[in-house]
Amino acid sequence: MKLFAACCEELPQSSFSKKQWQLKQHQRRCKECIDTNRDVQRKAPPNNDTALTAGNEGASCWICLEEGVDESGQPLRRDCSCRGESAGFAHVSCIAKYAEQKSHGGCNMNAFTKPWRVCSNCEQDYQNKLGLDLAKEFVIFVDRKYPSDQPRQIEALCIKLEALEGTEGKQIAFNIISIIRQMKAENPSPPKRILFIQSLTYNNLGRIACVEGTDEGAQLAVAYFEKSLDICKAEGFASIVDIAEACIARAKAMYEGSNTESHEEMLVKSQAMYKENVKKFGQEATATINDGAVLAIDLYNTFHGIEAERLSAKIAVTCRQVHGQDHCSTKQAEFDLQCCKVRTIEFKFGDELKHFLALRYEEDGEQCVIQGPIAEPRNIQDEKTFTVASMVLFSYWALQSFVMDWILHLISMEK
Repeated sequence: MKLFAACCEELPQSSFSKKQWQLKQHQRRCKECIDTNRDVQRKAPPNNDTALTAGNEGASCWICLEEGVDESGQPLRRDCSCRGESAGFAHVSCIAKYAEQKSHGGCNMNAFTKPWRVCSNCEQDYQNKLGLDLAKEFVIFVDRKYPSDQPRQIEALCIKLEALEGTEGKQIAFNIISIIRQMKAENPSPPKRILFIQSLTYNNLGRIACVEGTDEGAQLAVAYFEKSLDICKAEGFASIVDIAEACIARAKAMYEGSNTESHEEMLVKSQAMYKENVKKFGQEATATINDGAVLAIDLYNTFHGIEAERLSAKIAVTCRQVHGQDHCSTKQAEFDLQCCKVRTIEFKFGDELKHFLALRYEEDGEQCVIQGPIAEPRNIQDEKTFTVASMVLFSYWALQSFVMDWILHLISMEK
């Protein structure tokens, strides 16, 4: 089977290492890409950030009330959870001016950052390119208005870091760590929020390292996650300790290999985090949805396929209700649901990994009955049924990279 790589070419499985082959398609790098240090070409998730289409021609900016482009020629845009043909559209320049007015003064950093990251109409985060454009405007605003205010500079950089994809955020994260070190040199006991952000930033650096999909990247990720964990324990950030420990376990599994016991440990942690977020934020909160997606993965990995499918279906319904059909969270949830339904695994058949259909698990998940190998085009009559040890199978659903993509969102809900 052939899949796209970082170089955007369609290549056979032999062109990838086993570890790279298990990553998501848009995160995978072939052997040549790794040798030449070619970076991963991450595709932006599906989004509804666009100039007005034919169906939205009557829309106007909810801030300036004008239709069409702004003074600089930029179109109306919308990429949040607003729905309908005309609701929620605005010029980026108008949103920036509105956010500047709302974020002046005060010491409440959540109130200071909220107008730049949350739509005032639907009360949901801006996403994708619109979120990044506003984050860039926020950094410019803070540099202009508060050139010597390190805490506000850190807050703005955090919003930009959250909006960036993959390795693009690495330098921003290093900048945040550098500013915090300067603050700690002047004041060994900085505000708790600054230390919390330092922990969050190390977590994000770990996530970025994991996306590289190499043993070296995973080992570096563990080092970053352990720094985050040390801060959490020292400062009493109890709710983040479990997340940091889960990150360490998942990163280690990338280069040490995973087994049934490690998957069960991850399941226990993800069940606890999901239950806590349901109680704390409710079913429709972003953190709850994200934790539910992680839990579905861990259920799938521990042979609870039916439970994983039910939870994924529930999350998909919630995303449609909260964010709408075109939101990237909804599209991701629907993709995860399809992954749960199609229980395809990989098994070394002869000298190569082949695709099989997992029919059922036996002996408490220790054994798996599989059917295949699946050829293209598929001919069921040529497929055979085997019973193999579950530990020698590879899930076709790329797990580790997906989990790391959500870590920053899980932690940011604690702000």
